[in-house]
Amino acid sequence: MDWYEWQHWFAAMEWSRLIPELVGKALGFSLGFIVSWYFLFRKRIRELQRFQQGDTDDVLFQAHYLLPVAPSQVQLVFRNVTTKLTVNQLYDNPAARELLRGLTEQTTLNDPLLPTRGTLGFELLNDAAGYAAGALATSPHPKEIWLFCMTCEDRLAVRRRCIRCFLIRQPDLEQFEDWQWVRKQVRVEKPWHWFRLVALHRMARVWQEERSRFARIESDQALPLVDDHFEHRRIVLLSVGLPTSELPVALPFAVDWSQHAAVLQDWKVKLES
Repeated sequence: MDWYEWQHWFAAMEWSRLIPELVGKALGFSLGFIVSWYFLFRKRIRELQRFQQGDTDDVLFQAHYLLPVAPSQVQLVFRNVTTKLTVNQLYDNPAARELLRGLTEQTTLNDPLLPTRGTLGFELLNDAAGYAAGALATSPHPKEIWLFCMTCEDRLAVRRRCIRCFLIRQPDLEQFEDWQWVRKQVRVEKPWHWFRLVALHRMARVWQEERSRFARIESDQALPLVDDHFEHRRIVLLSVGLPTSELPVALPFAVDWSQHAAVLQDWKVKLES
């Protein structure tokens, strides 16, 4: 195509229709790009703010050990025993994710266990327990009975607020029911681990309450596929293989509970002997 043919082709084009169409498409593309960038930017800002504030979607599975350190004294240590997950990785159902996030807003240091209720709550707990059992199924350690529950400790007590699934042996947890024993005999690795002692004490109280309550209402005729599980145990038994002991990473630290007495009273935490 020579120069004259190019001129004729350009002259024959309907510029009155082409230019507005090109301008409209360019404006539409630009507006769509700006809106998409704006929402993406806002999402990243919200995620950064949540990270800075300590809000995460992490789900941690932590085993608790009581290590003897002196006559009648023990040191509490807790360790992650599986890969860290996010809520989205643990639950593929969007409704389950939103329900779980809502439950984390209802926990306090006085009741750190997730208030799961009904069939949906039972399924949330059951899926998390099933993941823990499956993740530890190939463990080389001999299997033992561990107690399992889902918690979300209060933002007032912890900086990094995420879902923590507790694993602890039944005899160890039952000792935490006696608050005076916790105060006098239990040491920790870090000063800020005092809140975990409180959480375990409250968990022990829930365990004892559930044992007596469900002993009356559970029966062999209860069908898990039919029963709506509106009332179910929030602390369940798992048979998993975990190390029988752990090594502390710090010297035993004795918590000065007098420093936290006023705070615990303000937060209305019930500490019972």
